[in-house]
Amino acid sequence: MREFWAAVWEHLKAAAHWVVIKIGAPGVALLIIIGAVILVSLGCKELQIGGLIGKLLGRKDPDGPKVIDVANSIPKGRVDDKGNLIPIGQPDKQGDTQVQVVPIDQPGLFSNPDHVTFTPPGADKPTVVKLPEGVKAKDVAQVVVVQPDVVVVTVKDTSGVTPGQVDDLLKKYAGG
Repeated sequence: MREFWAAVWEHLKAAAHWVVIKIGAPGVALLIIIGAVILVSLGCKELQIGGLIGKLLGRKDPDGPKVIDVANSIPKGRVDDKGNLIPIGQPDKQGDTQVQVVPIDQPGLFSNPDHVTFTPPGADKPTVVKLPEGVKAKDVAQVVVVQPDVVVVTVKDTSGVTPGQVDDLLKKYAGG
């Protein structure tokens, strides 16, 4: 009799698992989509729920090299006079230095839109860069660290900030 109830219990667990996977996850995804539509209609236009929905529906991250890993690989043609690869951070004979690429922390729902955060190579804590007036974190494509206290911020092509406005901001801050 005990074996019968153990078998029934196993079948119930399998059925519950199927219901959660096949009905529960899409139901939760549908509720998230409805909530996102409501928030967007109320004015929150920068929501990003695609990754959350993908995880709920069982999608995995794509395999293969990441963009950051590819950018940090040393090209085969970047060699010194002896044929050795020139490491990242060392200049070649023309004076060009390959820098290490790190991702910018993506702005979230509670992040400050006037700042960009990233963690430089070898640093223990993230660096926060205050953006020029008129430039928001969602507009930033990259931050180039020229020196420890000098950075250059590049805006995305899709940004509402035009190159002329960036030039005006640079003149304003440079005093020119």
